[in-house]
Amino acid sequence: MTTTVDYDLTRAQRKLDELDRVLRSVRGRLGNTLDIRRVCGDVERLRDSLALLCEHAPDDRHTGPPRPRAELEPLPEVPYDPSLFADADDEGIGGMRPQRP
Repeated sequence: MTTTVDYDLTRAQRKLDELDRVLRSVRGRLGNTLDIRRVCGDVERLRDSLALLCEHAPDDRHTGPPRPRAELEPLPEVPYDPSLFADADDEGIGGMRPQRP
């Protein structure tokens, strides 16, 4: 039995919905622990990734060419001009210039 992409993606969304319901039940019994929050965050990331996949998946009912993907902006390989950062402080170590009152 072959399935369509739409069917498989819909099934995946339903499984995520089911997992979300179960996790809410577990959260009610165990509390809002770090582990529960982490798993719930993972489910949200999966939901976001699945939504992106659904956007770019071919439409099984559409027989024409695939939908165009967003164009990527190429980034140059040349290093940035150091003068762009001449007056910048490194926030990670507190800056290089003395602080003025």
